[in-house]
Amino acid sequence: MGLPKSPFSIGSMSLEKLMSPEFILTATVLVLAFIGYVWCLSRGLWLTIALSAALAFQMSRSMPMNAGTLTYWGAAFGVFVTALVVKSLLPVRSAPSIGSADPEPSRKGQQEIVIDGTNVMYWDGEADLRTLRSVVDTLRARKLAPYVFLDASSRHHLGDTSLDKKGFASALGLPRNRVMVCPAKTEADAFILKFAQERQLPVVSNDRFGDRAAQAKGLKLIKGVIAGGKPVLHGF
Repeated sequence: MGLPKSPFSIGSMSLEKLMSPEFILTATVLVLAFIGYVWCLSRGLWLTIALSAALAFQMSRSMPMNAGTLTYWGAAFGVFVTALVVKSLLPVRSAPSIGSADPEPSRKGQQEIVIDGTNVMYWDGEADLRTLRSVVDTLRARKLAPYVFLDASSRHHLGDTSLDKKGFASALGLPRNRVMVCPAKTEADAFILKFAQERQLPVVSNDRFGDRAAQAKGLKLIKGVIAGGKPVLHGF
């Protein structure tokens, strides 16, 4: 008499069950959902946590936590904690620093130039990112490749505290590594002059840099105004 056939089991789940299309599809969807949740945590930690808490509160109204539902709530909490741990282990991707290789490199022979962004955006009166963009576009039309430096306070001057390096770069039509938002409680002037001196680049600014005359010595300063809605630059 042969031995009775019995499927190989893992715990209480048979191998046939594990290999079924329904189980594979469900497992795939759950894994992708977990990956998506970790991505949401990495992109917006507190917003994701707040939304998760709101969803948990809503679910608790139809499935209160008790002896019968404790397993489900424990599993949900375990997934949340695991996602936080995975998120904390992911490498932090920092934006490339200014001066690294451009995704869209300057054409051969194209001169580079530095823009004092915080100064330039006031050229037409009130702080306006469109003023700075118009100067960027004018310089690029002259076949110049600009680097833009901004004080950390520039976002406050513009009334948009959500602006970051990526946001400024997008608004100015430049690669991110062509835009430098200086750290808080520092002056962009020091970064501008150091960078320009190291590369011997002209600087677009109406600032005379009188308090940093030694650093500015020998640099070509390009000044300008907005006339008829268009930049007029002097000093080339």
